[in-house]
Amino acid sequence: MYMNKFLVLLSLFLASCGANRAIKQAPLATSNPTDIQDAFLASTSLYGSDDAGPNANIVVLLPTSGASKNIGNNIKTSIETAFLRKPKQNIRLSFYDLSGDKSRRDLVIRDAVSTNPDIIIGPLFAEDTNTVRNIKPSKTPVISFTSDVKSLGNNVMTTNLIPTQSIETIVRQMQNDGAQNIVVFAPDDNSGKLMASTANHVADIYSIKINGLFYYKPGNSDSIKDVSMRASMYNARSAANTRAREILSDIINKESLDAPTRTNLTNQLEKISRTETLGKIPYDAILFLGNGEDAKTITSFLRYYGVGNRDAAMYGTTLWHGSDIASDFTLSGAKYATLPPISDNFISLYNLVAGHDPDYLSAFGYDAANLALGMLYTQKSTDAYLFDPSGYIGSTGIFRIQPNGQSERALRIMELDGSGNAKTFMSAPTNFITQIYSINSSDLRDIPEKELTTRGVNPGDYITIPENLRRKSTYRTKTIGANYVSDDNEVTESAPVQIYASDEKEIVENPEFEPIKIENVSRKYIDSVEISE
Repeated sequence: MYMNKFLVLLSLFLASCGANRAIKQAPLATSNPTDIQDAFLASTSLYGSDDAGPNANIVVLLPTSGASKNIGNNIKTSIETAFLRKPKQNIRLSFYDLSGDKSRRDLVIRDAVSTNPDIIIGPLFAEDTNTVRNIKPSKTPVISFTSDVKSLGNNVMTTNLIPTQSIETIVRQMQNDGAQNIVVFAPDDNSGKLMASTANHVADIYSIKINGLFYYKPGNSDSIKDVSMRASMYNARSAANTRAREILSDIINKESLDAPTRTNLTNQLEKISRTETLGKIPYDAILFLGNGEDAKTITSFLRYYGVGNRDAAMYGTTLWHGSDIASDFTLSGAKYATLPPISDNFISLYNLVAGHDPDYLSAFGYDAANLALGMLYTQKSTDAYLFDPSGYIGSTGIFRIQPNGQSERALRIMELDGSGNAKTFMSAPTNFITQIYSINSSDLRDIPEKELTTRGVNPGDYITIPENLRRKSTYRTKTIGANYVSDDNEVTESAPVQIYASDEKEIVENPEFEPIKIENVSRKYIDSVEISE
């Protein structure tokens, strides 16, 4: 059943590492997680003797050919590695290839289930997991790798990370950082809408107000540009800038001023003329629910429209892991939630067998295999073992399985500094004594896009004019771009952007003034210099 080269390589590896060294026994206290990697090797009191346990039939369902063969074979290698660390003569391990169209995969699943397995490891995808759940005996446990919570239940569980958990982790960090009003960018697809719903629910738990939610088409620059412009309030802030420059220029050119006053007004005009926008944005943090590439594009457009990382702190989810964002200076200071690093022990074992480092899915496969071994040889009941509230120490930190089949994995917080390497800002929890997650992913519903909630921008709030001119109707201003929630919870939108002159009813179409000539603001991406005020 086992490949000879695996046995030889593993034997050599264990010998070279000092296989006879003393291995610490995992603590049995219910308040601490059990190490499912080393405990199986060392502890007979937990799992019984080498010869204990019934003859077991374990079925593994993975795509080992076809489009997803690389993923499937990597997980297969990690499962084989786990079983080869402590070979059991009374275990039958059978792999079934889940590739091809659905009808073929369904036949393979029925064939595998007909062998009456004691436990099933896999499948990888939600559609196949649903099929297994529908046809297997209700008591047969299934440890899958899907992250779709709708596929779980009826003794079907997963060791994969549930995406909503990284959102709760990062929103909790946002609260710790003092964020109060945030804007959210989410991909306009099923996954993005689920995550947006999660963010909305979690923000309420942690008393953070979502001032705007924008859906964009992933990878589509036109769609991303549109939501970035709206989120930046560019039209209103640009109009406010224009109005402020008009007022200052008119005063400088048309009023009788003393030298100090003229100098002050000229300095103000020069300052606001360096950018095309004026006014503050109505949020202090941004949450990106897409991948790192989309986040980079959004931040570039936001910067283009006058919103940078000095205006709002930026946060991401585990989808940022593996993307090329660490050296992007526009995201400097950004934080995101992700899994702890894969254990060195598993990396060494896996690399010895596969010839390359494992990814997180391979690590989840290793954890699934060790869970299956522990289930077969523990003296606990199957449910008591698999759903142990104290959890387990796996290949990527602690995790546990809930009775509804969802896994809980502790996550760490990473921070970007533009150096090319993300650094750990906060390590992942090491036990479940304190509850990590509050949200129930099964209760989430799609929520619609939400335009910014804002009182708008009044250009008069950002310039200082002489006291004797403040009441002059020529220099009065109005708020532009207001969009706020009234007492009856209805959103009130402002009229289209208009610039008012002395008569509040008169719209200025061609204002007659001669502002001081200043270089036009460049409309190119600012990729190397942050203009400071």
